[in-house]
Amino acid sequence: MHLPDRLTPSPQQLSLISSNQNSGQRVVSIALGTPVTEQSNDMTPPCTPPTYHVGKAPVDTNDRESTAIPIHPKLANKDVQGNSETTVTPTAGETLAWAKLSPQLYTKNYQVSGSTSLGYAELGHGAWSTVYRATETPETPLSTLLTPPSSPVSLLAKPATGRVLAIKTPSRKEAHGILYHEARILTYLHCTRHSSDYVVPFHGYDATSKSVVMDAIPWNLEAHAKSCLENTRANFSTRTMFDPVCESQEWKSLATHLINGLVFLHSNGCIHGDIKPSNILLHRSEKGSSAAYTPLYCDFSSSRILDGSNASNTAQVQQITALTPDYASPELLTSLHGTAAIATAAADVYALAVTLVVAAIGESPFAGVSKEAMRLSMAREGKVLEFARQADQGTRIMKGKIVERCLKDALEKNMEKRFTAKQWQASVNTIFEA
Repeated sequence: MHLPDRLTPSPQQLSLISSNQNSGQRVVSIALGTPVTEQSNDMTPPCTPPTYHVGKAPVDTNDRESTAIPIHPKLANKDVQGNSETTVTPTAGETLAWAKLSPQLYTKNYQVSGSTSLGYAELGHGAWSTVYRATETPETPLSTLLTPPSSPVSLLAKPATGRVLAIKTPSRKEAHGILYHEARILTYLHCTRHSSDYVVPFHGYDATSKSVVMDAIPWNLEAHAKSCLENTRANFSTRTMFDPVCESQEWKSLATHLINGLVFLHSNGCIHGDIKPSNILLHRSEKGSSAAYTPLYCDFSSSRILDGSNASNTAQVQQITALTPDYASPELLTSLHGTAAIATAAADVYALAVTLVVAAIGESPFAGVSKEAMRLSMAREGKVLEFARQADQGTRIMKGKIVERCLKDALEKNMEKRFTAKQWQASVNTIFEA
């Protein structure tokens, strides 16, 4: 069955391989004030293929359980559907007040990859959305349509194709506002300088299908760390047993760029809210670059912007919509028993530090624990380095070694004593320059 071209709404750059794309990690579902329950494997394909509507991105008819942890779908913003009378879309280089910002629209054509027999090409899915692979199709100029071809056209000729896209579509109705909010966040960030250095390329919001349109970047830090771990186990050497599984120089490059990226986000008032290896895409660097990959932050569905107008209003889109316990700070996990889980800059620092532990040892510090309730309890203790040293790759984060020295103050359990992103940046630069 031929998939129809997609006419949608506009421009810039982004990609995303859903929250826990191809993650082997167990998934638990946490609703505020409810106990932890284990859910089914999120990477199980849908029993029936998703339905494709003409003029819309594919809609997943099977309401599957999420790979991340849905926390709180409540979105009380009156602007959540994009009221054009109260919101404004900025032009390139223009920064507007967050409260009046509407998402940049995507207006080009794209065609979702795949077929009805095999299902659509799914890149992954998270707590509220599914991400499909698509190809941007160039528009045919009107003059070409009105002028007959000078020679016969081959029916076997392949149509011209453009860049490969990732279309993040809502998996359920409650996700519409969440993706709209994410599109606003990405629009806001891409109006700031240096966003392309740290944030996944964003092309716009598809208002018809309520989707976020991005570049498709087929590799993330979670998959890379796992690959490095497998290679290390297959080629063990006592000469490198104290180095990160991804090698020292690469780990330093990752740490430097990701910490700089976190400073960028926080300096622009953005709290990410769900930093973890699967939410860091690895874009192949340009030829001649010292690093093989450039890490880029993605999945801003749990993010919030601090602009002063929403500092005390928890009714707006500020509550975390998805959370992975292994990377959550102790204070954030404790707040799950309250009425709301609010992302903070301190929680971002902690989550990135745990992510860099994974880059060093190749897996979660709690990977050896099978019971979810026990993993959650260990995560609340805030002893990430201690637990990681008990893993089979624990020698890579021994006390006094470079990984431990770079991360210990960012993993401080007491958020008041924990490094800020800028303090962390200065400390790591000093360590690397020594």
